Amino acid sequence: MQPFLYLWRLAVFMHYLVRYGEIGLKGLNRPFFENKLVSNIRAICGEKIEIKKIRGRIIICSEADISESLKKVFGIVSFSAAEKADFESLNEKVLGLVGNKNFETFRVTANRINKDFPKTSDEINREIGALVAERMGKKVSLKNFDLNIQIEIIDSAYVFFEKVECFGGLPVSTEGRAVVLIETEKGIEAAKRVMKRGCDVIPVAFSDFDISEINELLPRKKELKIIKHQNEIEQIAKEADARVLVVEDTFNNLKEYNVGIAVLRPMAFG
Repeated sequence: MQPFLYLWRLAVFMHYLVRYGEIGLKGLNRPFFENKLVSNIRAICGEKIEIKKIRGRIIICSEADISESLKKVFGIVSFSAAEKADFESLNEKVLGLVGNKNFETFRVTANRINKDFPKTSDEINREIGALVAERMGKKVSLKNFDLNIQIEIIDSAYVFFEKVECFGGLPVSTEGRAVVLIETEKGIEAAKRVMKRGCDVIPVAFSDFDISEINELLPRKKELKIIKHQNEIEQIAKEADARVLVVEDTFNNLKEYNVGIAVLRPMAFG
């Protein structure tokens, strides 16, 4: 056997269930937003992952732990690190996973996304709940539980124990570009707010500023453009095909900007 094939078989892969919100409401444009989200996930998490879209979920298979990277992707509402199981082996998979957990009370929360699966979500809940209670001597509690055994039925069964909340919003680069004038840390926050609404950003400043917090959230990293005068912004916007200037003004500190493009003040609304 060739060495790399042997190592491949020894590798342990984790599956991640990625959920999105607004993208699911985009109608005929939904594939565009889904594909952009997949592209951004690849750019931020690295190319050595397998991704598939199925039944309103994005499922990622990765040998490395990509949890911290997924938290940085705009458009993801939540994700779960999950164990994959065949439908026929679901019961034993659950018993094996909860056997390593320290708990006294539990509940089962199943979500049958694949409606072709013969058992309903409630039937899965009752079957798995009875099995864990009988085999492990634990008590079911729907409200005051130590462990929530969560199962999603998609192309296979996926078992997990938590959902990690993320930014939500729209994937970066689905709503055009914006020049962002950064003068203080509020400029960083202003940039993040328009990125959440799908804008790609072109950061500019009058002096050097650390934009690493922006770059770690972008699928394609940017260099800060240093300008001397405000009137340079319009030319930068034209070259980048950016439609607006984003500034860090608050409601109590509104400034005038002599530029030929629209000005957005996302920080003015709290």
